[in-house]
Amino acid sequence: MGAQMKVEAKTYNAGDLADAYSEMLERNESIGYMLQVLQNEITLLPKLTGLDEIYFQSITRCFGVIEQLSYDNMQRMASSAEKFEEQFKKGYKALK
Repeated sequence: MGAQMKVEAKTYNAGDLADAYSEMLERNESIGYMLQVLQNEITLLPKLTGLDEIYFQSITRCFGVIEQLSYDNMQRMASSAEKFEEQFKKGYKALK
C-alpha cells in the first residue's frame, strides 16, 4: 500500500495572501527586467549575424507571447495584492 500523508488544515488571512502576492509581484518584476534584456539581445541578432530579421521571426513571436503573458500576470498579481491588502486593513480595523 502507498504511503499516507497527514494533511493539516491551516488558516490564512488576507494579510498572508497580500504578502504572498507582493512577493510574487516582485519576482515577476525581475522576470520583466530579464525579458527586457533578452529583447535587447534579440534586436541585436540580425546585426551580429548578418542575417535578415525574417530568420529570427519565430523567436520574436515567441518572445512577444511570453512578454504579454508576463505583463498580464503582473497586472493580475498587482490587483490581487492590492485587494488582499485592503481586506486585511479593513479586517484589522474591525478588530481594534
